[in-house]
Amino acid sequence: MGGAVALDLAPPAEAERAASATSFVVVSWNVWVGRGRLLELVDRLGAGDLGVPGDLPAVLLIQEAFRRDDSVPERSNGYAPRELVTRVRPRQDIVEVTRRLGWNLRYVPSMRNGAERSDRGNAILTPLPLGPATAIELPLVLQRRVVVGAALTVSGRPIRLLSTHLDPRGPAGYKWLGAAGRALQMAHLLADLEDPTVVLGADLNLGRGRAERTWRLLVEAGFDFGVPPAPPTWRHTYHALPRLVIDYLVVRDRAAAFRSAWVRRVDEDPRDRGATVFGSDHHPLLARIDLAT
Repeated sequence: MGGAVALDLAPPAEAERAASATSFVVVSWNVWVGRGRLLELVDRLGAGDLGVPGDLPAVLLIQEAFRRDDSVPERSNGYAPRELVTRVRPRQDIVEVTRRLGWNLRYVPSMRNGAERSDRGNAILTPLPLGPATAIELPLVLQRRVVVGAALTVSGRPIRLLSTHLDPRGPAGYKWLGAAGRALQMAHLLADLEDPTVVLGADLNLGRGRAERTWRLLVEAGFDFGVPPAPPTWRHTYHALPRLVIDYLVVRDRAAAFRSAWVRRVDEDPRDRGATVFGSDHHPLLARIDLAT
């Protein structure tokens, strides 16, 4: 794989915006190894087409972000998972997207895309100023997984941002171990997470939904759907078959920094038709978070 990427391209005016903002928007999205049309989603978000005012500052928590450049070694030095999805569909490079938007980026690769000179991982993308970043490698279950975190300060309130992607199953031939592996990975992530105010966007791959121990660990650590709690009304977030709720956008607010927060699923088609959602096999999740005054 290549190295991590940190870009700070947003103009200083965005720092002033963060200093005075009373609300902001968070989008969590698995972009299917870069096939999700991030630029289109940002355009629609800025136009106010996704149910929130277009002038609110935005934070994108991305899973399966795609990066292809010369920093990725020409050959793998070990096992590299095959990229089974056809490469005919265009893919958006997370670094190129950041440069086109003029935003700030924290990207940490998790794995190589087979023999191709590219990698994928988790990313945080926003016009708001990002502070120190962290990379947390999770216990190996099926594939290498690395969480990316970054500090954000909005209206004087420190917030920890996290983007992660847990394994969909256990080792080959032991698929029933998937739930145990995900719980192991989540316990590792939460063990040293002391920040009182956290926004977590994730593809948790909860095949058994909130019956899994992974979800119970999140609840025990103080995470919830919103402030006040609001369970989802949608029936799936994974758009392909089998249609499951595996994507989550949750918050922990022990410092009472948030006045309110709610999460909704973003649909490209109002009737939820089509093979993909903005090019991805996952729906984006969108939250509006209002800060306490």
